[in-house]
Amino acid sequence: MMKTDTQVYVNNTQTEDVESYIYLGQRYSTRDKNQDKEIQRRITAGWTEFAKHRDIFKGNIGACLKRQIYNSCVLPAMTYGAETCALTTQAKNKLQPHKQRWKGVC
Repeated sequence: MMKTDTQVYVNNTQTEDVESYIYLGQRYSTRDKNQDKEIQRRITAGWTEFAKHRDIFKGNIGACLKRQIYNSCVLPAMTYGAETCALTTQAKNKLQPHKQRWKGVC
């Protein structure tokens, strides 16, 4: 990608040039077209949310409630913004083992 010397100002403040950014839940990159970093970011978000609710998942509550918490907290953390990108089969295959591990706990 060709670098330009164009400067953009918003409210008299120069904006920063970045190589990647998060917008509507998806990582965009001006250089890296590989989805690996985005997939890893989503997996990390899912595991972070899973860890927040670890006591519930390890507790003696019903499987139905565990499934509801998984579906309303963990899964959205991993898939938020997925509608805005076209995941390859390879990328989907990277997400699947994590989903299966979480479902095993629920």
